[in-house]
Amino acid sequence: MKYTGIQLMESAPVSKAIIRLALPMMAAMLAQAIYNMTDMFFIGQTGDPNMVAAVSLVFPVFMLAQALGNVFATGGSSYISRLLGAKKNDEARLASSVSFYTSFGIGLLLMVVLLIFKTPVLRLIGASNDTFAYTNDYFSVILHFMPFAIAGTVLSGQMRSEGATDRAMKSMLMGIGLNIVLDPVFILWLKMGTAGAAWATIAGQSISFVYGACYFFSKKTNLSIKPKDYRPNRVMLFQILSIGIPAGISNLIMSVSNILSNRIAASYGDFVVAGIGVQMRISSLYFMLVFALIMGYQPFAGFNYGAKNFERLRKGFKLTLLYSTLLCIAGSAILRLFGDSFIKFFINDIKTIEAGRTIMHAFVLGLPFIGSQITLMVSFQSFGKPFQAMIITIGRQLLFFLPLLYLLNYFFGFSGFIWAQPTADVLTTGIAVVLSRPLFRMMRGDK
Repeated sequence: MKYTGIQLMESAPVSKAIIRLALPMMAAMLAQAIYNMTDMFFIGQTGDPNMVAAVSLVFPVFMLAQALGNVFATGGSSYISRLLGAKKNDEARLASSVSFYTSFGIGLLLMVVLLIFKTPVLRLIGASNDTFAYTNDYFSVILHFMPFAIAGTVLSGQMRSEGATDRAMKSMLMGIGLNIVLDPVFILWLKMGTAGAAWATIAGQSISFVYGACYFFSKKTNLSIKPKDYRPNRVMLFQILSIGIPAGISNLIMSVSNILSNRIAASYGDFVVAGIGVQMRISSLYFMLVFALIMGYQPFAGFNYGAKNFERLRKGFKLTLLYSTLLCIAGSAILRLFGDSFIKFFINDIKTIEAGRTIMHAFVLGLPFIGSQITLMVSFQSFGKPFQAMIITIGRQLLFFLPLLYLLNYFFGFSGFIWAQPTADVLTTGIAVVLSRPLFRMMRGDK
């Protein structure tokens, strides 16, 4: 039987619903991870570690844009799923339009600010004299499409909110496919270097944005981004922002954490920054797959919470927790066994390879804990529980990673520096489990 997005969340067998909602997102995220690695691969083929370092340095700025997009993508989609589950379709339509246009306006403001203060920002994120020109080339191009990138994140989140994960997948795959095709053309054939990588990225994001916008102007959705539906009110904004702001702050703190981490890494040499960049692209493959699996569960959780179907909710939670944990364990084993070969595939520089290998071997020890941590965090977001979600999302970086980063680096140097993130992941998961005791009781139907 073929189910619509709403039917998947409402009445399909739970295991089928979770898989059907998650697989399109996992396919799209896998393609995104492959794109990230392809981008790094073609930059690496120039043989210049400074170019690899430049792309790595700009990555936190991407995360800043994602942080702003996630305020409305996460907060909006959580609220919309709960409204759809409660059969409040008109309110869901207005919430989608408010999320889209507000995020686009914030993106415009951010673009202007970063253009004005571009040079000090590049120095702040760790660009050295050797990497400044390459970083500037990449950064300058990316900035001009930032409003569309932020609003595009919101469009994807809203597709997921009504169970249209296949549409979200198509949107991402179109952009990623074009990006991958254009990377070798711009970077190697036209010899545009890091600027070429940026132009390829913008081309891919543009086609994804257009596809998403066309979908929401069509009659195939319960939602809308029509200007006439932009009617914000106090309750709507509170519901969106109470969940969205903690998620956005988490990404913002992660962005700042990456900047600070890169600055410390740069003190050991630009090749260490390059090593971190390559390692992050590779390990992000599994992180993004796990995140995509759980993002498929998010609309299911929000819808059934809104519908007060706790038995169905409990089954979906258990399956998602099991699948995500198994995926993390498998990823940890694979990266530990074959990580060296993956790094060598991207760049043939001995120092960069050694740095990337050392960092990855530490990182994978925290990976098995990520699945349960994200499942619990997304559950709180889906149920409209902002405080618990905020503790988990913000705590990972602010409470644990940043203090550990400086303390371990101060006392143990590079050896301590690389252990900050896996240690933070273990501690954050422990906090998430403690916070989730009322959640477990709720899903059992206890009062």
